[in-house]
Amino acid sequence: MQQDRIKALRGAVNFSKDDAEEIGAKTEELIGELLSQNDLNISDIVCVIFSLTKDITAAYPAKTFREKFSSDVSLFSCVEPADIKESMPLTLRIMILHYGKSNKPIYLYETKNLRKDIFYEHRD
Repeated sequence: MQQDRIKALRGAVNFSKDDAEEIGAKTEELIGELLSQNDLNISDIVCVIFSLTKDITAAYPAKTFREKFSSDVSLFSCVEPADIKESMPLTLRIMILHYGKSNKPIYLYETKNLRKDIFYEHRD
């Protein structure tokens, strides 16, 4: 059931190395958790925005979304976070614009430390 107001759902995951297999697996895990924890259907999603640190070069996380979840959702992944000294390396951030009811952000692994103020517990 769609509502009138679009919500912005955020999530993040970090990688131990720039490895295509790990990037694909953890991207799929993050997206799966965002969808399940927020009871979202693909039909609720307006678009997904991917932000990658510039040290991620081995794989394209948006491709994982297209292959594992849907090729009908608009994806945008040209966003690069500011190059801030001491920022977390090898990090993917996702924002899902959607019409769902819930809006619980999911931060996996070390990214839990990015936003402790809004973190919702997740299993490792």
